[in-house]
Amino acid sequence: MVNFSKKCRTRLKKKSVIIVLSVIALLLVILAFALESKSSKKHVEAAAGASEEETQEQPEENASAEETTEAETESETNKEGSSLAEVTTETEKENETKLEAVSGKKKVYLTFDDGPSANTSKILDILDEYGVKATFFTICNTRPRDIESMNRIIESGNTIAIHSVSHEYSQIYASLDSFKEDVLGMQQYIYDHTGYETWFYRFPGGSSNKKAKCDIEECKNFLKEEGFTYFDWNVDSGDAKYNNVPKEEIVENVLSGVGDGGEYVVLMHDAAAKSTTVEALPGIIEGLKKRGYEILPITKDTRPVHH
Repeated sequence: MVNFSKKCRTRLKKKSVIIVLSVIALLLVILAFALESKSSKKHVEAAAGASEEETQEQPEENASAEETTEAETESETNKEGSSLAEVTTETEKENETKLEAVSGKKKVYLTFDDGPSANTSKILDILDEYGVKATFFTICNTRPRDIESMNRIIESGNTIAIHSVSHEYSQIYASLDSFKEDVLGMQQYIYDHTGYETWFYRFPGGSSNKKAKCDIEECKNFLKEEGFTYFDWNVDSGDAKYNNVPKEEIVENVLSGVGDGGEYVVLMHDAAAKSTTVEALPGIIEGLKKRGYEILPITKDTRPVHH
């Protein structure tokens, strides 16, 4: 009996130790699990915070990328627009040239310098015969027949214009004041003898002449300020090289100088020594008409030709 009790107590003691150890082990497991859960939670929160920061920063990066894309697109658009504008401008110029060549703008302005003279009335006769008009840049010739020619120029629907009182370069271009005096003096002379006030002018030697001692740009400014329009030329008949240039050469110079379309101002002369210019005129008019050109006098609507 005694031995049995002793054995029971021993077994109970062993079981108690096992239970205690099991409880301790269980507590350790629970504690370890708790610590691991807490650590995992911190990692999750940290990861969530990092993700949130990245999410907050991302729109700025996206916005920057969008702005860059927009800027690049605008730049490319501007380049394309600029290129398109250049192409359009060139196309417009080409179309304008074609239009001038094909329709509407086939105009020639025959102009005569250094008259009036005996040749002026002959030229007016030829113009009347062909039903065309021209422009005469006159100098101060005081003979009655020359004054009569000045009036006939106006009465027949041609244009009278100013060239010079003296046509002496050394006098006209000695200074700006002498230039002004020459222009205004010839304008007054025409008005006194015809009652007509003209505002068209041609520089003796052209606006590009190298003989002027005064500043040509100042002369141009004076003309503009006073309301004058000056005309150079873009076709030279060549009749000024010397007296009596062969009429065939004059005709050829004019007709070859005029293209297939556009507007042309032709330089010729009606001074007393230019008889072959008179002889060349019918051939010039016929050649221009055959090519479909209008032959017109200079008016306020005429586009000036400047050197």
